Amino acid sequence: MTYEQALNYIHSIPKFRRPLGNANLARLMEALGNPQDKTKFIHIAGTNGKGSTAALLDAVLRAEGYKTGLFTSPYIEVFNERIRVNGELISNGALAEYTERVKNAMDNSAASVSEFAFVTAAAFLYFYEQNCDFVVLETGMGGRLDATNLIKSSVVSVITSIGLDHTQYLGETIEEIAREKCGIIKENGVVVSYPNPAVTDIIENTCAQRNAKLVTAKTPEIIDGGFIYEGKAYRLGLKGSYQPRNAAAALETIFAMRKQGIKISDTAIEYGLANAQWAARFERIGEGFIIDGGHNIDGIRALKKSLEDLCKPYILVMAMMEDKSYTECIREIAGGAKAVFATYVDMPRCLKPEKITEILSGMNVPVFTDNSIERSIRAAESFAESGEIICICGSLYLAGEARKILRKEAGVKF
Repeated sequence: MTYEQALNYIHSIPKFRRPLGNANLARLMEALGNPQDKTKFIHIAGTNGKGSTAALLDAVLRAEGYKTGLFTSPYIEVFNERIRVNGELISNGALAEYTERVKNAMDNSAASVSEFAFVTAAAFLYFYEQNCDFVVLETGMGGRLDATNLIKSSVVSVITSIGLDHTQYLGETIEEIAREKCGIIKENGVVVSYPNPAVTDIIENTCAQRNAKLVTAKTPEIIDGGFIYEGKAYRLGLKGSYQPRNAAAALETIFAMRKQGIKISDTAIEYGLANAQWAARFERIGEGFIIDGGHNIDGIRALKKSLEDLCKPYILVMAMMEDKSYTECIREIAGGAKAVFATYVDMPRCLKPEKITEILSGMNVPVFTDNSIERSIRAAESFAESGEIICICGSLYLAGEARKILRKEAGVKF
């Protein structure tokens, strides 16, 4: 199987399979020798901040010298981003090899699973055979029925910011969504939670029912270039005024690991936090561009606050998916913009740019439409004056396409 054949096969697998749950995945993993039962996980669920928190934890653990696996989704530019060891993306050859092995096991065991569950199975096997000391494991969606929740235990279960997203699958209210996310909490486990005041009682009750120890991160003080947490200042490589709160959750996770006898030095913590990187989360490219993949109302509000904190005029290049709360998100982020360049990602779910114009009618913000992402970026550049920011936002798919375009330019560093 070649790399291209592997990707084509993975994407041919249905997104969802009946019955829901992990019974078939459990059979598949048994056929593969249950590598997930021989691996140590830090398991992360939440609506926003999962990827950033995972990146911070991965960076700290690597700084201590541990061999780490990192499993995240979706990818920004290439599929291989979803599976990393010590910061390195799984190679094309390895992805093809593990895809073929898992396919053969699935065929032989007659345990058909969804696309995400298949990729999860390949990642479990890869991390185990790479002898990872720890795997930072991000859920795909939800928690209770998520494929990653096949694991029997975790070193720490982490609940990041919870808000409204994927409501068609997880529930119409934040309380229903919180219950799904809390599905990763294990019996007698250790749980770290981002401050989630709207659903604190649900998190606390779930922990009490499962005899799990809960630590809730405190709100950090934001300073230039970093944050202060419990009296100690930290530099932070991830930008955006929302990132210190994710870092606080990561810090409490590290402290919880220390209490279990896991060696993680202050030096590793400081270096990891200062040098962590994560694509498309208030990512600065050159002097004038910011890319952010926030695509739900909480993510959009956090992005808007981060843009306002720069105290510079900003221009938006924007696209959104139709299955998101796009009207609320578009009006929120455009409220402070100098102009909006509405564009289109070539996929059926993408909102037509003309719809963005319609939504913003009467808001006194100029809107320009073009189905070409590159032309939209160039038009925004021409519109912007010296010192102004161009923010590409609204969709992780748009973020990925924009990064590919900007990567071509001489002098752009990633």
